[in-house]
Amino acid sequence: MLGSVLSLLSAFFWASAVILFKKSGEVFSPISLNIYKSFVALILVSLTMVILNIPFFPDKPINDWLLLAASGFIGITLADLFFFIALNRLGAGLVAIVECLYLPSVIFFSFILLGENLSVGAIIGGLLVLTAVFVGSIKRKKDLDKTLKQRRENKNPLPGIIIGCLSMIFLAAGIVMIKNLLERTDVFWATLVRVTAATVSLLVLILFHPKRKQYFRELKFSKGWLIALPASFTGNYLALLCWVAGMKYTTASRAAILNQMSTIFIFILAAIFLKEKITVNKSIAILLALTGACLAIFI
Repeated sequence: MLGSVLSLLSAFFWASAVILFKKSGEVFSPISLNIYKSFVALILVSLTMVILNIPFFPDKPINDWLLLAASGFIGITLADLFFFIALNRLGAGLVAIVECLYLPSVIFFSFILLGENLSVGAIIGGLLVLTAVFVGSIKRKKDLDKTLKQRRENKNPLPGIIIGCLSMIFLAAGIVMIKNLLERTDVFWATLVRVTAATVSLLVLILFHPKRKQYFRELKFSKGWLIALPASFTGNYLALLCWVAGMKYTTASRAAILNQMSTIFIFILAAIFLKEKITVNKSIAILLALTGACLAIFI
């Protein structure tokens, strides 16, 4: 039950951060935003470990360090970089549909790498959650025509969709590959190693990038920090820790089903804080998703 609760909390925190990250994308490029939020997560996780007296250099085999570092590069450096590119190209609505690939990707990697099998309740629950995301993302014809017109005027969405799909595949692979390791590892230390590896690799990327001056300029203190800082705290500290802990304390497949609830939480939070209308489609989607989550947890 603990893993299920943490996975749901991760979805909630990530949903809260997505809208803020979208706003941050108007100030930061994907690379500078990725390194910014990784630095914030690194500082916050380090401070938490100091307060809780968790050792930074536990006596662990070198293979554990390398596996976590590889997970950080794949699941944070690559996955988050591609996610922010897709978010800028497609917008939050279309990205929400692309994110549906995360659940089947985790199930696939869990079966291949861990030999996990889903219960009947989990299968039905997962299908209900995926259906809910599709139903909730359906737009009225008027809004759809407007969106299609904007896409034609701006850019072809196909590259953004491909990049978003790669993001979900990298995200799934990056967490499933350390599932067994997490079961014998402190969550904070594992998160620290992953974030450190991601931060270092991003710094190397920036240093050798032809636009490095632009990226360093974007990282200077500005009004954009007022949006990026709370987004990073919520999405890359609270959500990240709950996500890793959820994977630790339940099966990867069940955690993924509950993580997919982030899209549904976005619908609800947008209605509460942005005064967006809860349509019939979104109401049906919320009911379907809640039902699916309950089936995944209790059956």
